[in-house]
Amino acid sequence: MQALSTKDKIEANGRDKDLVDYFAIGKQIVVVSDDFETFSREKVYQIMMGCYKEQYAQALDGVKGAEITAWWDRAVDIIPAGGSKGVAVEKVLEHYHIDCSEAVAFGDGNNDMEMLKAAGHGIAMGNASDELKEIAEEVCGHVAEDGIYYYCKEHGLI
Repeated sequence: MQALSTKDKIEANGRDKDLVDYFAIGKQIVVVSDDFETFSREKVYQIMMGCYKEQYAQALDGVKGAEITAWWDRAVDIIPAGGSKGVAVEKVLEHYHIDCSEAVAFGDGNNDMEMLKAAGHGIAMGNASDELKEIAEEVCGHVAEDGIYYYCKEHGLI
């Protein structure tokens, strides 16, 4: 099963446990399209689907211009190649003429790796994956315990 995201909505071609659980993390429900074939012809910005790491190559087999980013071990986001959170940080910093050394980024999933690398100070949340913690400059508190707030307060950012 997969869900497609356009500028106006997100719809899926069905429901399976991984997709339903994936959406539930964000307190959303999977909306099944009445006409997925037509919906899939719209400009798609992201595809969400249940997928495990060993299936990544198969999921992108024959696909050009896309890459997988994942923050959960049972699902992936398929995004345009070169469209990571890290690129977004770089573009914002460039637009506002801010040096990356002045930027702080917080993350908790492997899809945040590029973002933490693009910011001058990459901070992993206490609940972050071990892989993300390895590349982070520091680790702050758990997301459920207001880790960003307390980090910012302790470091005089707020």
